[in-house]
Amino acid sequence: MKRKIVLTGIINCKDEYLIVKRSKDDDFLPGVWEFPGGNMKDDELIYDALKREMIEEIGFIINNTNIRLVHYYDEIKKKKEKYHYIELDFLIKVENKDIGIKLSDEHDAFCWINKDSNIIDEYIKDKLNSI
Repeated sequence: MKRKIVLTGIINCKDEYLIVKRSKDDDFLPGVWEFPGGNMKDDELIYDALKREMIEEIGFIINNTNIRLVHYYDEIKKKKEKYHYIELDFLIKVENKDIGIKLSDEHDAFCWINKDSNIIDEYIKDKLNSI
């Protein structure tokens, strides 16, 4: 059975969290607000994949002193065939919001929100409330 591992960075500055909006032209979930992140490659370690995804999606360089695993999800899914879906969410704390965000083509906006924001869905709210 194949595995798909998705890593997300929940970037936190005081009581606010960074979310990014998928481009309206994107094939996957156009216009949806989400945490930055993406798929781990077969030849990567978890930390290396998270670091690569943060650079690719928002131009942010993390170091291993400011991250910790805060949530995971795993499920056996079936599309064409069965696969093991794993999602790992990491809290990344920053001292200020000026982190030099440079969005990839996959996203067209970003904002800092609190846990009660009405632009995020219940799935993201549940993740934030579990931190």
